[in-house]
Amino acid sequence: MKYEFQSGFSGHLKDMLKYRETMGRDTADYQKHLGHFDRFCLKNYPDETTLTQEIVFSWCDDARGGGGAKRACVMRNFGRYLSLVGNVAYIVPKMFFPTTNTEPPYMFTDSELKNFFEATDRYPHTRNPLLEYTVPVIFRLQYACGMRPQEVRKLRCIDFNFADNTIYIAEGKHHKDRKLAAGSCIMEMCKKYDRIAHTFMPGRTYFFQSPSGKAYSNSWLTSSFHKCWEMSGNGNERGTCVPFDLRHNYASRTLMRWNEDGKDLNVWIPYLSAYMGHESFKATYYYIHLLPERLVRAGLTRLEGILPEVQYEEST
Repeated sequence: MKYEFQSGFSGHLKDMLKYRETMGRDTADYQKHLGHFDRFCLKNYPDETTLTQEIVFSWCDDARGGGGAKRACVMRNFGRYLSLVGNVAYIVPKMFFPTTNTEPPYMFTDSELKNFFEATDRYPHTRNPLLEYTVPVIFRLQYACGMRPQEVRKLRCIDFNFADNTIYIAEGKHHKDRKLAAGSCIMEMCKKYDRIAHTFMPGRTYFFQSPSGKAYSNSWLTSSFHKCWEMSGNGNERGTCVPFDLRHNYASRTLMRWNEDGKDLNVWIPYLSAYMGHESFKATYYYIHLLPERLVRAGLTRLEGILPEVQYEEST
């Protein structure tokens, strides 16, 4: 049951949740925290309609059990949303959040990737007959084009241009649109999938559409990835991996291939940065430091032979 907001911020809180839902982001966790914030304001700032530093700090200080950092994060996003829609609001500075030393991305070996994609081809039959076709294609497409998980999940049918082999990414991270050129083999795979999906879901909106009529959720993509990884027999001796690692490996292998071909990476990195939708070149340069240590030792080579053909009939 959803909490009914009652404070002076009620309208903005409802609209923010709708905005996050439209963008395919988490709402359940925010519903809880924003509900707490609404009750706090109703009690302590009943007449306030402007998000001030005092309100933000007071609510964060009121947290128990170390929840202040999470509240600050929620308030930063709320402040950014209010500013986005034209309201004056205090935005918690990014410097307030300590940087963490994240684990380096999981670098797949050639055999691990091959095993993984072959496992997607063996995805078990379910009550959703389209799923056995969806799983092999969605992960191949994400990897081959270096997409973020949320980007490949939310692709629409109209985003595919099979005439010129391009895919349009609408509202990517940082609200940046971009057009991706895809290999002919990948686009032919997508074209075959599109014909099959049409027999199950005529007139669908999303390219990979769930039975509910919406795009598949992040939790579905993650659980499907882990199921295929388990089926692949690769194991977790070298650590665990997630769908986002497909994007990391695309970037790393692209740089590795360019390096082998003798290309000047400083010249070519801006192209990769634009293709991947990075906000700055700095995000792309991150992969450079992986080249000498992690990529070579992982036995990485080229894309050929890694992506097995998708074996399925074009109709049922």
